[in-house]
This record gives sequence, C-alpha cells and structure tokens, in this order.
Amino acid sequence: MRFQKSTVMILLVLFLTNTGAGSTELYLFGKGQFIGKTGSESDYKEGENDFPAASPFSILGFGFGLTTGIYPAFFGIEAHYNLSGTTTLTDPSDNDTVKINTYRYASGFVVFGIHVLKSRRMSLFMNTGAGISTASNAELRTYTSEYGYETEIEPPEKKYPLTAFAGLGLKMKFRSFFGLLINTRYQYMDQKEPQSAFCITAGIFYSF
Repeated sequence: MRFQKSTVMILLVLFLTNTGAGSTELYLFGKGQFIGKTGSESDYKEGENDFPAASPFSILGFGFGLTTGIYPAFFGIEAHYNLSGTTTLTDPSDNDTVKINTYRYASGFVVFGIHVLKSRRMSLFMNTGAGISTASNAELRTYTSEYGYETEIEPPEKKYPLTAFAGLGLKMKFRSFFGLLINTRYQYMDQKEPQSAFCITAGIFYSF
C-alpha cells in the first residue's frame, strides 16, 4: 500500500511540474472487453470442482487516465471499472451447465507508451501497463444448474491479482488540445484460472 501511494504521489508531482517541454493529457473512455474461456475438463473434481470450464463472455466498462511525457515517450496512470457479464460453466461428467454472473472488477495501472507515427492531426502509439485488480462484489453465490442442482460459486482466491496489458492506440485531434482516443489491447489477469482478454477502449482526451 505504501508503494502504491508513493507511486501516485511521484506521478502527481511530475504532472504538476511539467514545464511545457512535454505534454500532459487527461482522457475518459468507455470499453468493451472480450474474455476467453477459462478452465478445462481435466480440472473436474466431483464435489469439489464440478463445473471447471467457463465459456467466453464479454463485458462493458469505463475509466480514465492521466499521462505525461516528452515525445516520443509518455507514462502515467489509468483506472478502470468493469461491469459484470454472464458466462456458462459446464460439468463434463454429464454436460450439465449453469449460467453465472461474473464479478465486477476495479483495476489500477501504471502505463508506459511510445509514439510510433505522428502527424499534426493523428498519432499511432504502442502502450503497455501493469497493476492490480479487485472484485468489488466478491461474495459466495448459489446458482441452480440446467438439471436442477444447486452449486455454490466462491469468490476468487486472489483478492488483488496482478493484471497487465499491451497494445496499439490511435489519437485523432479535432483541435490542438482535444481529440478522440482509441485503444486495442491484449490483457492478462493472474488468477487461479488465468484470464486473458481482448480489450477495446474509446474516448476523448484533453491536452494541457
């Protein structure tokens, strides 16, 4: 926790002391996240892990970021909030299924990027980031399967799993200080059942 507070303070100082040689940007975005399947039939354990395989699903979310830097590099922080979705779990012993609501997640990242191509109105950049996530509504839940059996879904074992991403982004300026931002990313969350996802974010940015 001390490390996280120190990191935020250092970044804020850098933002506030930016002399104009570089640029600082605040951006707001919405996001779509497409999560791949997790688990496998080989993880099945009767009475312990009856529904080991989860289907792919998609969720929506939103967030904001703050970056600073001197061309071509930049770094900063991002905060995300991911809404819940629906995934289907399968029992390989009899093909019973149960639909469950996924947990909502909040994530915080330290980000770093570099501009690859830049013109007066457009900029193509690569970016990467790492941080932690946490489920905002982690609690034990009970569901009824397609065959009428009750099953309990426990919260994730890791309360603060490491989360990282990498991808490409595009900025399109409408004015010298304002424009549209689009990002495509591959994301990985280090849970008991590792979760990989393809993310698309789109929003607006303001330069100052």
